[in-house]
Amino acid sequence: MFKLDLRGRLLYLNGKSQTLSLAEAHNFRQIPTELYAKNRIDPSKTHLNDHIIPLTNSLERSVLDFITRAGMDIRKGTFKRSDKGYAIEWVFSITPGFVCDFKYLYIRCLDWLMESFPSCPIAHAVIHYDEDDPHMHVIMVPIVGKNLPASKVLGFKGCSRERSYDLYEKVGLDFGLAYPMYLKGAAKKAASDKAIQELEKRLYRDKLGVLWQPFEAAVKSRPEPFLEALGILNGAHRY
Repeated sequence: MFKLDLRGRLLYLNGKSQTLSLAEAHNFRQIPTELYAKNRIDPSKTHLNDHIIPLTNSLERSVLDFITRAGMDIRKGTFKRSDKGYAIEWVFSITPGFVCDFKYLYIRCLDWLMESFPSCPIAHAVIHYDEDDPHMHVIMVPIVGKNLPASKVLGFKGCSRERSYDLYEKVGLDFGLAYPMYLKGAAKKAASDKAIQELEKRLYRDKLGVLWQPFEAAVKSRPEPFLEALGILNGAHRY
């Protein structure tokens, strides 16, 4: 089954990794060691990459401009910390082998992101077509009022799960993609109970006869595909 994946990471102003300048260099294919690494980027396809939100200045300058226009002074307070996140880089990708209109898919993902974080401007967005599977990088400036709570906006593991569920329900379903994660604990039990109730309502216990018992065990083991087939998967993690 194919899934839509979303990962995020903080970008910093200074340092040896995860900096704004390195993110820009990667997204614009300006790192020679990446270009000539085996089984990764195909330089003959780099011209196909689509900068759907173009960068008109350096990424660092663009991000700093957004921050200062929001009324923040980068010379003061937490901005002096070396671990201060200045932006979040989101990467949207699909399980290898999936085929679709990737530009339409990722524009839908970008719309979802902007609706999810309406106060956070997008500095740059690019779809990379020069690797095995098209994916999208989005650089978002995590502005909330006159603050830049980058770590809070990026969130913890629970936030990441909720975002993945929401992305699936608002975008992934329309492309026939599978549920993003395995359900666990109480959510898994509640979901399997709901699936079994629906199957019994549709007389599958009678239709399957002696096969019902192993079928029921399969539902309890992994309810997500059964919920999806029954058309009742939305919000399964909240059961």
